[in-house]
Amino acid sequence: MSFPPVIAAFHALFDVIGLPGNLLVIVTIILESRFHVMRYILLASLALSDFLLLVLVSSFRIKSIAQEHWLYGQTMCYLNSFFIRYLYINTVLHLLAVSYDRYLAIVKSPLTYAGTITKTKVVCMFLIWIIPIPLSIGPFLGWGKYVYNPEVFFCEQGWTENSESYRAERVVFPTATLVIPFLIIVLLNVSVYKTAKRQINAIEVQVGGPVDAENLQQQEIVSRRLRDRKAAVDVSIIIAAFLVCFLPVWVTGICRQFVPGIDIPAQAVLSTTCIFFLSAICNPIIYSIRKREFRKAVNKMFRWIGVCLYSNDSDIV
Repeated sequence: MSFPPVIAAFHALFDVIGLPGNLLVIVTIILESRFHVMRYILLASLALSDFLLLVLVSSFRIKSIAQEHWLYGQTMCYLNSFFIRYLYINTVLHLLAVSYDRYLAIVKSPLTYAGTITKTKVVCMFLIWIIPIPLSIGPFLGWGKYVYNPEVFFCEQGWTENSESYRAERVVFPTATLVIPFLIIVLLNVSVYKTAKRQINAIEVQVGGPVDAENLQQQEIVSRRLRDRKAAVDVSIIIAAFLVCFLPVWVTGICRQFVPGIDIPAQAVLSTTCIFFLSAICNPIIYSIRKREFRKAVNKMFRWIGVCLYSNDSDIV
């Protein structure tokens, strides 16, 4: 079997796992009223971003890569590249928002933070989906370029373009969408984790040792701090998973932009791009493993669906 069909098979596998997985996250958070707080709304919005990445980008590449040529016309080829850039920036903004939400809850305003959905937070959610548009539409306006690459069978950035506008864009874009956001994300999460750990240690010192299980007030405080620290670790795992999936394609892109003497083979481009799409299936897996309340909600929803189906079958009989 040649290499492109193998990559196409992985794209198809990601769709099979990621589409229902992310849809399940969205539906579960919508139906469970206890999840109607900001951190879970952000996770549902992130799941929607991953869902769209698979639908608007990965799904179009499956058949094209398998047959080794683009099948959907020039306009859709350019849009495919636009969507992958748009949804990448959208994901980065979601991770930044989730990290800042945990920072507010644990570091900045632990006593007053409620996590409720306010008008200001709704506006911020709206901006997360709007801001990537001007940052992604540049190649359609002459700032950078989307071109078809017959070696990988889809459109991508014009890596060999040497115009002045593109040289500026290839420096500004990675700085604005990767370096700066992830420096902020790392600083926020380090602060969150240290604060949560320090709060637990302070409570134990205050009571002269491990918390007495019979003291309900102490137990509740420590339990909340442990949940906060676990939430911080969960966010860190989500961010780390995204970085592991994205860094290979980013490094490949940097080499293609700034090291013209290096000939990056098409197999490497296809492989690293495919690894990036793996990020779209990571989050439902992480939630299933790390969040017990999410597993309970999913089981509850499946039981409800089973009851409804059984009731309908009974009515038909």
